Amino acid sequence: MTAPRTPDAVLRRLDLKITRRLEGLLQGDHRTVFRGQGLDFADIREYQYHDDVRHMDWNVTARLQIPHVREFLEDREITAWFLLDMSPSIDFQSVSVSKRTVLTEFTTLMCRFLSGKGNRAGALLFTGGVERMVPARGGRQQFLVLLDALDRYRAPKKAQPTDLKRVLSDAAKMIRRRSLVFVVSDFISTPGWEKPLSQMASRHDVIAVRLTDPLEVRLPDLGLITFQDAESGDQLFVDTHDKGFRARFIAAAEKRNEELMTAFTAAGVDALELSTEDDVADAVLRFADMRRLRFAKKTA
Repeated sequence: MTAPRTPDAVLRRLDLKITRRLEGLLQGDHRTVFRGQGLDFADIREYQYHDDVRHMDWNVTARLQIPHVREFLEDREITAWFLLDMSPSIDFQSVSVSKRTVLTEFTTLMCRFLSGKGNRAGALLFTGGVERMVPARGGRQQFLVLLDALDRYRAPKKAQPTDLKRVLSDAAKMIRRRSLVFVVSDFISTPGWEKPLSQMASRHDVIAVRLTDPLEVRLPDLGLITFQDAESGDQLFVDTHDKGFRARFIAAAEKRNEELMTAFTAAGVDALELSTEDDVADAVLRFADMRRLRFAKKTA
């Protein structure tokens, strides 16, 4: 187990590493990297050439017999919410860092930059259900508060199995304003969360951040070992020297990955996979570049 990092230490490490590389990439025109959805109605005027037909006001057009469009004031401030999986499976690690450490660094990084220029960030910490809420606020103090909440949080001794269906349904009721929502989890959950995820994505810009560990996708020859479910406590004695068992393990992991990606695509959410082997900053940069290029193609 790696030594815990204080919020200030995480911030110093990330600031030195990527401030210059991310400056201007995660801020500025939110319609590029992130879809700004805070649009407030301003006025109605006559249609002009090149106006977006999606803004047509058909009621006024029918009444006046002249095409009219609605004008909006774009809210350039983003409210970001982090749905953070704090269940026991997040503590798993086979390398030098745990999935919990990756979760903390990712949250620190994104909160650090989205909190600039008046943007706000909040969090919902969950295990079997939502356990704690950190209200959305802005400024440097806010992500220190959020990181402190992560550092101090302790899951209940008899935590219920992760229920993403319940978590997403409850979160949808708590997050009223259209927001950028990061669901940061290993997605080890009871079934049935796909529909609530799709419903959330119909209102918010949702990004699924899947946390993984290399030992969850490939199993080395370690001889006779005991597996234990981090959430239920169930144990299974297996022989990893068996090539057939290792092959079935890999096949099951690949199938689960395909099912998850299919679910994310069907729900209309972007997915970022973060392994405990990854450099979090580099992974986020690649992901942000991908989104920026994709949105640029859509608006071209």
